[in-house]
Amino acid sequence: MELEKLQALSLENDQLEEKLTKRNEQYIFDLKKALRAANLSNEQMTLALNEMLPILVEEQKTGKTARQLFGTVSERLEYIVDKPVEQKKSSTASLMWLDNFLLLFGLLGIVSGIMGLFVPRGTQAVTYGLTALVIASAVGGLVFYMMYLFVYQYEQPGADKSKKPKTWKTIVMLGSVTLVWFLVFNGAALLPQSLNPILDPMVLVVLSALALAARYYLKKRFGIISSLATAPRK
Repeated sequence: MELEKLQALSLENDQLEEKLTKRNEQYIFDLKKALRAANLSNEQMTLALNEMLPILVEEQKTGKTARQLFGTVSERLEYIVDKPVEQKKSSTASLMWLDNFLLLFGLLGIVSGIMGLFVPRGTQAVTYGLTALVIASAVGGLVFYMMYLFVYQYEQPGADKSKKPKTWKTIVMLGSVTLVWFLVFNGAALLPQSLNPILDPMVLVVLSALALAARYYLKKRFGIISSLATAPRK
């Protein structure tokens, strides 16, 4: 978390603590002591307290105590320590494009390679050349990212839907880039074999599987958001 944001949350926590009743103030004091003993970082403590304090300040107006809301200090400590760490999500354009590229290359390559295994050698109409697959995956990756940019990002929790482009603009834009994708893909497939080499189907399947494996690793490593991700189901 950025230092400025962390400092702002810490200041907010201090202001909320000033509004606590004596009993709830003692609870938070004991909890802080327990969190330090558990070797939680300053950021983890700040986030944990910021999750509790607004609720506590509001609910104590009706006479509820911290213990009634969050259990004993030991129980709350266990909840905080054992709470799964939320994976950071990345919507960086370059990473999302790479994620799309690897997905498309993997899927198109595996389908093309498997089909090539069941036809006589030399039948180029089934197995796409390497250049065609790379170009199709690269342009397709951009198309998928634009789908996220114009549509799916606005279905994410907390998205500002007021900035969503008008439907007709979205249709025109996505329709145009999809048409370009189709033309580029088919145009690349017409390249001479010297510029668009046909790989052995088994080699193509292996390369495609490696691309999908790399995509899986990068998605886990960087938390890359899928371009076609919609709002999570409740």
